[in-house]
Amino acid sequence: MAELKTSDWLQTGAIQRVFDVLEQDGDRARVVGGPVRNALLGEPVEDVDIACTALPETTMERAEKAGLKAVPTGVEHGTVTLVCEGIPFEVTTLREDVETFGRHAVVRFGRDWAKDASRRDFTMNALYVDRNGELFDPLGGVNDCLTRQVRFIGDATQRIREDYLRILRYFRFFATYGHGEPDPVALAACTAERDGITDLSAERVTKELARLVEAPRAAEVLELMQSAGVLTPAAGEPVELDRVQAVISAEQALGLNGDKDLRLIALKDERSCVHLRFSGMFCKREHAAHQARRALAAHGFGQAHLKSLAYDLSAPAVGDGILLSALDVSAVEEVRAPWSFVTSWTVPELPVTGKDLVKAGVVPGPQIGTLLEAAKKSWKASDYTKTKQALLAELLAAGEAGTEPSDD
Repeated sequence: MAELKTSDWLQTGAIQRVFDVLEQDGDRARVVGGPVRNALLGEPVEDVDIACTALPETTMERAEKAGLKAVPTGVEHGTVTLVCEGIPFEVTTLREDVETFGRHAVVRFGRDWAKDASRRDFTMNALYVDRNGELFDPLGGVNDCLTRQVRFIGDATQRIREDYLRILRYFRFFATYGHGEPDPVALAACTAERDGITDLSAERVTKELARLVEAPRAAEVLELMQSAGVLTPAAGEPVELDRVQAVISAEQALGLNGDKDLRLIALKDERSCVHLRFSGMFCKREHAAHQARRALAAHGFGQAHLKSLAYDLSAPAVGDGILLSALDVSAVEEVRAPWSFVTSWTVPELPVTGKDLVKAGVVPGPQIGTLLEAAKKSWKASDYTKTKQALLAELLAAGEAGTEPSDD
């Protein structure tokens, strides 16, 4: 077996202490899946999952004796989360399938590492490494990982029918780690089984798409999903890719990191997408972004208009609207200057408040709101330069004369 040479992350005190807890009385433990894959590819190693031969009850007992916090996050499936030095480690007992029907497979705990590997999704995820960096690769995952080939373990159709989310996971992994053309067997199975996506919860589908759209190859893989007929069952209705692809191109042209929420907003493009589920915060951002986009389409990218929109909606909302407008302009470069301007402009605060008007003698009531709106209009017209004193004098004079304040 080979060794994982670049394994500084594996030698931290916290993870070695967890190994000490797990590897007692002949039991063995290995880091599994994502951390091993990412370390081999030179990608950041974040959450660390560990597979072990100890039963979950034994894992909890040992952890508690060692003074570690043990949380039974999925103990019926063999999973316990150990917290060491403030870092969570998800520890799962080796398993093997007895019977599979969708996500609710009948499994039993075991001690066979190869059988545990065979029930996972992709070969690049069926990789294990012990505390010393020694790799265990029962299914040829190291070669697939290093050549960036995303392949299902065993029969692709069977793997998918165990959990239809694996269709979306396949495309997400291909967009994130894949190189070259997709595995034809995997692509054919995903295409044939695509209708199973409609049985998945909206939360699971949305979460998977959110991770996919920020992947390095998101634009081309979304196109692949479209041609495979996968996006329609995922969204619940036909979607178009023009706007999200334009946003991705604009982000790349501006040197921005991919914004998954903005890309989802562009993908959704004000459709209902009934099979997806979004938070209230997301919907609020979506509404403001499209409001800005429509205003920009109607009145252009002039600086006075950008300032006015940023004042009314917020600079981030206008920045979103500009990127969403990338589809509507003749060249992506047209969004560079307005985006740079609005995201660097500090939105000023109207110097006049309701309290100021009351102190100046205005009777509290609806007139306060009317005068503040008039002040805002006059202040914008002055390019946000009029002082509080000038605005107050203007408002009070107009109020006495029964006219609108001047915009000059």
